[in-house]
Amino acid sequence: MVAREATAHHVPGHSASEGIRNLNSLGGAAPQATSRVMVLQELSRTKTSFAPGSTYATSILGEYSPHAWVSLGVQPTLLIVDQDQVEPLVGLGDTRAFVRLTPYGDKLFHRVLTMGVTASFPTKTVRLDVDTGRTWSVTPSVLFTRTYMRLFWQVMGLATVEHRPAGTAVDVSAGGQVGYRFFDKLSPTLGFLADVRALNVCTRPSGESEICTSSRAGEKDRELGSFRLQGIVSLSYAFKSWGVVSANMQVPLTRKRDFQIAGSVGVQFLFGRRNHR
Repeated sequence: MVAREATAHHVPGHSASEGIRNLNSLGGAAPQATSRVMVLQELSRTKTSFAPGSTYATSILGEYSPHAWVSLGVQPTLLIVDQDQVEPLVGLGDTRAFVRLTPYGDKLFHRVLTMGVTASFPTKTVRLDVDTGRTWSVTPSVLFTRTYMRLFWQVMGLATVEHRPAGTAVDVSAGGQVGYRFFDKLSPTLGFLADVRALNVCTRPSGESEICTSSRAGEKDRELGSFRLQGIVSLSYAFKSWGVVSANMQVPLTRKRDFQIAGSVGVQFLFGRRNHR
């Protein structure tokens, strides 16, 4: 895949969207450490960025759990950037790697606490006119799921530290969702995800860096303290004890936004212990 030039702004999986990516990558299954393979198709549409258009991200997630309380995973991505009135671009996206820790993961079901750290590495081959450059990010997260007979709810918190040539930024995110399990197979959920830009360190053309209140170069509506809120609707179906298909849709609820609409579909295959809700 050859790098091409274009104009685009937001790529799923970075900064504010990392919270959405975490939810999408769960695929409707419980969040504890596990062994699995997942095929995930994500898409987003924006009209307010520097270059309006659609982004499609296809990834294969592989995760291995040597013990019930820990798992390691990697998620390479193929990107298609389809901008309005511009020839689409195809190439590799950045790669995510992560570790998840679930204390007493072999014993707990109704109350599950999972902690994790995700790192994103600059493997992207698509080159853009308004390009963010090589981007690194680290995202620690914590998720808690409470399950009753059929009703369940989940809360999550995370912080993303993202570094690229224009500087370093920190986003703090929190979200929650509630759902109901029908026939032990079908699980619709409704939730939200909010994030706040907590820190901006801007790198000037001279090479000097300083804490700034404005957005970094190459991004919009990311000034210090900027707030974004997305509504989330999800549906998952456990067709076997070892298999789950899922669909998610995200809609922005505030003026400041990364996209007009976004969503994902995925299928995952679980190995070993029964892990779906």
